[in-house]
Amino acid sequence: MEATALAVVKPQEAVSLLESPLSPAETAELQSCELAIELAGKDRLEKALIIGEKLSAIYNHALFRGADGGRTWDEWVATRLVQLLPDEATGKPAWADYRRWLWETRTLISRSSPRAGIPVKMQQAESLVAVIPRRFSGPAGWNPAILDDPEAAQGIVKVWELACMTAKLQGRKDPNAYDVRAAREELRPELERDGLIRSAPASFQAATAARVEAARQRTVDVTPANAERFKETMAKIRETKAERTAKVEVDHVREQLDAADRKQRQTLEQEVRTYNARLHDASKAIHELLGYLQTLSRTHGTQLLDEMRCIDVLGLITVKDDMPRLKEMAQELMAAVRLAQSSEPSTGINAQTVEL
Repeated sequence: MEATALAVVKPQEAVSLLESPLSPAETAELQSCELAIELAGKDRLEKALIIGEKLSAIYNHALFRGADGGRTWDEWVATRLVQLLPDEATGKPAWADYRRWLWETRTLISRSSPRAGIPVKMQQAESLVAVIPRRFSGPAGWNPAILDDPEAAQGIVKVWELACMTAKLQGRKDPNAYDVRAAREELRPELERDGLIRSAPASFQAATAARVEAARQRTVDVTPANAERFKETMAKIRETKAERTAKVEVDHVREQLDAADRKQRQTLEQEVRTYNARLHDASKAIHELLGYLQTLSRTHGTQLLDEMRCIDVLGLITVKDDMPRLKEMAQELMAAVRLAQSSEPSTGINAQTVEL
């Protein structure tokens, strides 16, 4: 997301901004975002991210304030968002906030630490909200996020990397919400010193301190409660040692036999990931192109395209060939549809083609 005029907005100016009406450019941006939200139709995570990206833009650019100004984020969610997504949106701010938080945390982490992985669950994003950099230092009814400053994103990256390390040490692929919260609280003194986290409520701090103190004073008695039963259990373990050893050998042989099936499944899973990513990229590009043309039609009329085809930018950028380009995309898309509908064996690789 590109930096906007919000980067220089001061807290005392926020009220006057929220009360001001939308400019024509802001109105067009709001309409484009609302259209993308309304047309988002993909699997659960991808749809949540598409909607979250547009909700983030509407919130951070204060587009929710309405044509005449004065409308709050909560009011926009309760009135307009439920019209765009009548079967999904609840009308409560939390529904929208979770989705924009998920997109914002993924964006911040992927830009500053691309090898650390990114959050995939809304509960993970919720635990990272306190380290999403904001434009205002104190509490406010509207506090837009900073998404274009790597220095400001250091806090969220540190918390996420520590949570990922904790999960890996415990044999889990991805951190859960508890891992993220634990990492956040462990790093809180350092983050507060550097101004990279907002202070937790006093009640939360007191409860955390009480839990830590209780854990320090807790002792564990490792003496078996029933010594006779413990001896019987150990004797049974020794008696079944041979049986368990044989089972391990059988399982090993079975694992070797299943290795080919697992390799085939891994290959299929990788192809599914690749195909799904290509479908997502193509669908997103088509949605954005269609959304742009529909916005252009509503704001200026498609007659503006005739004037746009007559000029170029710096002698390099032109759209005078837009129709051939669109038709070529349509032909390639139909070719992709024909291939996807077919069910044929591999044709092999032609050696002459490889050589060429």
